Amino acid sequence: MAHKPTRILAFLLTAVLTFTVSLSAVADENDNGYYDDNNYNYNDGDDTYYEEPDTTEETDETNTDTDEEESDDTENFTEEDYEQQQSDLEEENRQLQEQLQLTAEEIAEKQQTVKDLQQQITELKSRINAANDHIDTLNTEIADKQRQIEEKKAEIEDVLALLRVRLRTIHTAGDTSSLEIILGAKNFSDFLDKAEMIKSMSEYDNNLITSIEKQAAEIAAEQQELQNKKLTVEAEKAQLEKDNKHINELLDENSRLVEELLTTQKKLENDQKENEAKQDELQKAWERYQERLAAEEEERQRLAAEEEERQREENKKHSNEIITPSTNGQYVWPCPGFTYLTSTFDEWRGENNHGALDIAEAGIYGAKVVACYDGVVFSTWEYCTHDYGKDASCGCGGGYGNYVMIDHGDGKISIYGHLSGVTVSIGQTVKAGQLIGYVGSTGYSTGAHLHFETRYNNVRYDPLSEY
Repeated sequence: MAHKPTRILAFLLTAVLTFTVSLSAVADENDNGYYDDNNYNYNDGDDTYYEEPDTTEETDETNTDTDEEESDDTENFTEEDYEQQQSDLEEENRQLQEQLQLTAEEIAEKQQTVKDLQQQITELKSRINAANDHIDTLNTEIADKQRQIEEKKAEIEDVLALLRVRLRTIHTAGDTSSLEIILGAKNFSDFLDKAEMIKSMSEYDNNLITSIEKQAAEIAAEQQELQNKKLTVEAEKAQLEKDNKHINELLDENSRLVEELLTTQKKLENDQKENEAKQDELQKAWERYQERLAAEEEERQRLAAEEEERQREENKKHSNEIITPSTNGQYVWPCPGFTYLTSTFDEWRGENNHGALDIAEAGIYGAKVVACYDGVVFSTWEYCTHDYGKDASCGCGGGYGNYVMIDHGDGKISIYGHLSGVTVSIGQTVKAGQLIGYVGSTGYSTGAHLHFETRYNNVRYDPLSEY
């Protein structure tokens, strides 16, 4: 009997140290923006996210090595990462496809230009050949006219030769004048004949020479006209050759551009194949990641079951050490005016009890939440903006969403979860019935309600035992 107080004192010291360590862990995690303590996380079914203890170090060594080999490329691979990378690759593929389309259109346009230029070159060559044929024809005609001119010059020379012969004959006859020839006529009729002959000879020679000179002048004029035509045709030919040179330059430039575009098209096609290969590899990486997650989840559940079983055994072993708080009826109802319970402390949810009260009824959203008893606020979370009903946890506040936790002393604490707003801060002393927040639907909550939880030495107990 003398040792009984000593054992009780030792037990109380142990409880205080356990509670202090728990508070330290909660505070540390809260500073990092996420409440995650093995003693406080729980499965709240439809409204609270449950996180198992980190069992990475307990994972079988063989499995860990295998995971490291298979998941080096997905170490921090999340669904958001996958969707973002997939979106980036799809956008890149779309841009490549768009560039390929534009390049194909430009290639078709340039190839059509090449065909048009080749057609123009063919037409120009045909016109240049025609001009050459025309020049050859003109050269032939000019040569023919030159020959005619030479012939006319020869005729004039012949006429002049005959005239010189006649003059020489007359001179040989004694340089007889035309008058002497006429006076030597035998009779009048002979006189007329001789006079007419002399006149005719003079007119004939003059007319003959004039006619030949006129023909020669006409032929020379025709020859000059042919020369002018030749100059015109040669100028046209020169312009055609100039145009042909320019079009050939355009043809060379467009042919070069077509080659460059074909090279660009080939590169884009290769880039698109690489993009598709990356998408395929990303999909495979995602599938490997999902398989790894499934394996990890299976292992986590196995370890969680083992831990739960171990905890049950531990609780059975120390059940005689758990002190049930006395019912003094001094607690204040946390949500004045709203008393309907949609979930009770003993409600079984899968593998766990609910372990708390859910207070919910029409019009409760925004209702005041008050401290159930005097105490000190030791933890809060007020950064969750997902204030609406949902089928899964948004992850805020470890599933509690916005919450307040109050230390009432003597090992007792109370927790108020899924708040729309918090009106107190860590370290603040509050009185029973003092406003600490407002009902909401943050965290893992399917609708507006107040999650009210009480604990004694970190063990949940029915809050209704305080009323």
